[in-house]
Amino acid sequence: MTDVLIYWRDYKKNQAQAGGGFRWHSGARMFGELHAGDRLWLVTSGKNLGSGEAAQAGFLVGVWQVREVVPNPDDDVAYPSDPYRYRVVAEPSASLLFDEPVLVDHIVRPVGRDRAAPIGKFLQGPRRLKDEKVRLLRAAAGPVMARHYLTGRHA
Repeated sequence: MTDVLIYWRDYKKNQAQAGGGFRWHSGARMFGELHAGDRLWLVTSGKNLGSGEAAQAGFLVGVWQVREVVPNPDDDVAYPSDPYRYRVVAEPSASLLFDEPVLVDHIVRPVGRDRAAPIGKFLQGPRRLKDEKVRLLRAAAGPVMARHYLTGRHA
């Protein structure tokens, strides 16, 4: 199983537009290597939450389980197939979007980096997560993830 950390730069805009479903478009080669069951850990900044949270900090806003990865069919003008070669489709019944984002800055911010700098500065591209990081993210999101599963409020 592969776990990938993604910085969701356009979180606020994508949430406002809605209707895009559980799809992620990218040109990064690693997306072409993902398989069903792999996970995307989606992080955004407090600024994107618009809730007065620490603007520069990283927050976990979702965990998506990959259903499939396909070549981008070029059917979405916001994500043309030339720069966005892959479309990752998540399995909605096994994926979460958190109503209450989870502060994970202490986990995802590279060691020794300025805590006052925006988290997006350090998380520009997707990255594979090592088992230890996955354990830390699970522990941080544990109560929120459990509440979603126990109440049947999967994404």
